[in-house]
Amino acid sequence: MNEYIICKSDIMIELGNGISVIEPGEFLSELSFKVWPEGTEVWTIEINGRSIDYYLTEAQYEIGKGIVFEKTKFYEIITQLIGNGVKVAMWYDTYCEELPICNGLSEVYSTCYSGITDGSGMCEVYFRTD
Repeated sequence: MNEYIICKSDIMIELGNGISVIEPGEFLSELSFKVWPEGTEVWTIEINGRSIDYYLTEAQYEIGKGIVFEKTKFYEIITQLIGNGVKVAMWYDTYCEELPICNGLSEVYSTCYSGITDGSGMCEVYFRTD
């Protein structure tokens, strides 16, 4: 299974740090209506040619080795997106209904950190911003 991310913003922005905006494809486009029922143009990202799932599990590994969350590439990616006013939704597998809403970057960080460090080792993050 996989961790998914979709994004939306009022204007298209240039993202740095290896983040590429890509079309979401039919699967993510259809699921986007469960996340944002009002319907909207959404997009997804790749970072240096890799999915968000790669960076999420990399953060889990790094934190397990003693690297602080704020020094992970995953943290940098989330900061880049939300810091530029991009609305974000993340979920694992196909469950994207009723994602918890995070209000503000600190709440997003806390939610992501909790999902990464969950005692089960599952490394799943569920949230959306509005």
